[in-house]
Amino acid sequence: MPEVIIKYKTEKALKALQDLVKLFDMSIKTSPTGSAIEEKSKDLPITFAENPDVTALAGIWEGREITLEQLRKDAWGDRI
Repeated sequence: MPEVIIKYKTEKALKALQDLVKLFDMSIKTSPTGSAIEEKSKDLPITFAENPDVTALAGIWEGREITLEQLRKDAWGDRI
């Protein structure tokens, strides 16, 4: 099921969101303080770590004209 995290500033906004959730028959989870919480599931659908196969990544850059320097710049910007 898709999830959306919404941050709000006022209790009035929270009330409006709760009303909207009821209107569309959706569910909402809140923290004890009333703010929305982000749950981290231990049941993530990641199977790569269970049976690692690095050959599955072979050739991902094949046919692309990109350099290691360009990758670093795109990833790190001016921080390097």
